[in-house]
Amino acid sequence: MNTKTKTVALALIAAFGVLSCAKDDDTNPDGGVSPYGLTGKLIYTFTSNVYQLDLQTNRQSTYFTYNTYGFNNWDMSWDEQFRLTNEREGGVFDVAKITLVRNEDGAIVDEFDYDSPYGNDTDTEAFLSPDNAKVVYNPTFDNGIVITDLDGNLIIHLESVTVGQETVAFGISDEVLWLPDNSLLFTLDNRYILRAAPPYTSLSLVKDMPYTQWGNLRVNRQGTQLAMMVSNHIYVMDIDGNDLRQVTESSGGEIHADFSPDGEHLLVAKKIGPTFFYWNLAVVPNDGQVYNMDDSEAVMIIKPEGENTLPAVDGGTFWIE
Repeated sequence: MNTKTKTVALALIAAFGVLSCAKDDDTNPDGGVSPYGLTGKLIYTFTSNVYQLDLQTNRQSTYFTYNTYGFNNWDMSWDEQFRLTNEREGGVFDVAKITLVRNEDGAIVDEFDYDSPYGNDTDTEAFLSPDNAKVVYNPTFDNGIVITDLDGNLIIHLESVTVGQETVAFGISDEVLWLPDNSLLFTLDNRYILRAAPPYTSLSLVKDMPYTQWGNLRVNRQGTQLAMMVSNHIYVMDIDGNDLRQVTESSGGEIHADFSPDGEHLLVAKKIGPTFFYWNLAVVPNDGQVYNMDDSEAVMIIKPEGENTLPAVDGGTFWIE
């Protein structure tokens, strides 16, 4: 494995201002009508189980399971053909095990050890690029944003960004996600949303966020909109940083929202209780209106057929075809 570090400190280039689901057939295979009037499947995680809910039949099944010991995170590929798992192996303290699994049959397609540029980052999050060729890792105490190939070879390491005359290092609260064209979108210093296109040697500013509490960014399949939590509710924004607008409200709080495959709905994670970090799921239209998660008739609460309680979720969520 090539562990030679390629470190890049980037200067910020300001670039302000630049930078209903299909219902043709709402019947399910048993001849009934979809309770949601939606298509596709919801994927959600609780403890060691990842579940799949077919929106046509409203039936829940187990997608896959994992051992919670040492498990960091998992990610769905953009083409929905693979999943990437990230875990710490027992007795191993200097690398994380990254595994690419084919969803169709559960076969392991690729596997490598991630050895971070600095320190021993075994507790990090990993995300598969849209072209299924690269992995990006969330910033940690020792490292900024790291990208490797599927052999674990380092492609680039972004340690800091120069903002004006100040060099700002990434922190553990910063986020990173892929855009459909293999560009990166990431946060910096609880203030900035930035974008970098391949080969990731220059940046543009998407938005300077004037909020004290925000994050949990998601991007739609089309690469045209972002969803995020701002002050405990969900907002959406154009990918160029324009038209930031609130789309949910409630007496509690919403954590994050995933886009439907066509971008016309949002799968909203609504926090359960004041202290427990679990959430339930609901769907709202992504039409520019604000929906009250407590009592709006347009809010579709996700409850699988045959279940007495709403699903409790504490991990990754996705909406796939």
